Amino acid sequence: MGARWRRRGSPGAAKPPGRGRGGRLGPAARRVLLPAAALSIAAGLGLLGYTGYQVWDPGARQAQSQLIERLHEQWAGHPAAARGTAPGGTAPGGTAPGGTDPGGTAPGGTDPGGTAPGGTAPGGTEPGGTAAAKPIELVTGRPFALLRIPAFGAQWRFAVVEGTTLAQLAEGPGHVPGTQLPGEPGNFAVAAHDITAGNPFLHLGSLRKGDGIAVTTVNGTYQYRVLSERVVRYTDVGVLDPVPDEPGQQPVRQFITLLTCTPVTLAFTPWRIVVTGVLTGMTPAAASLGWPGG
Repeated sequence: MGARWRRRGSPGAAKPPGRGRGGRLGPAARRVLLPAAALSIAAGLGLLGYTGYQVWDPGARQAQSQLIERLHEQWAGHPAAARGTAPGGTAPGGTAPGGTDPGGTAPGGTDPGGTAPGGTAPGGTEPGGTAAAKPIELVTGRPFALLRIPAFGAQWRFAVVEGTTLAQLAEGPGHVPGTQLPGEPGNFAVAAHDITAGNPFLHLGSLRKGDGIAVTTVNGTYQYRVLSERVVRYTDVGVLDPVPDEPGQQPVRQFITLLTCTPVTLAFTPWRIVVTGVLTGMTPAAASLGWPGG
């Protein structure tokens, strides 16, 4: 008769390849599997370490310090600072630089502070005071503003650069090209990473209505108040409209919009946290007394 089939586990049954007595791995299997397991563990630890390094990003603080230092150098070299007046303030003789009346209108007939109807900003004060705001020259990758959010702590501050490509966002928050500047009627939009680059917007979703946001430029510090926080798809570009989510509407107020990815991940995600605020006041910069927010 041919070979008899035995039940699995019965005496004399054939043992699986690589298994020794008692079901243990044989020497050949161990030589293959143990190095593979060690390699997998090492790869996992390496990935975890890389992720931790990206989140911790020890060079981010130094990079931001350098950007903030560049900001102060730019502001200190401002023509108005050399005369000892606040940038955007009045020049000797009582007229604003460029010969315009400090209380007058900017070129094009608009109020320099971008005030609401009636000539006052939200809260009843003119954001630009009686000064004509100095134009800000935007250069991709160069810082032009300092962003502070008190709810994130007294030490939280980031320089804002122009542009939102990966190269710019690797340094910190970036101004979305095509949106307005601080104090201008319309929407000043800033995007940043939640993790990496110093984790600037890691806690953006924790902001609530009424929280404060401060943006300092060569002209002074603009105070905003949060109106809303929500999550949208990355294709919802209406949040960048001059009047957020109101396409075609002419802006009479000054908004700020902050954006970051959600949930927290190093990979692509189609969702964005969007925080929208409105200007409530402006403190002009006094060159002789130092720069606010520095």
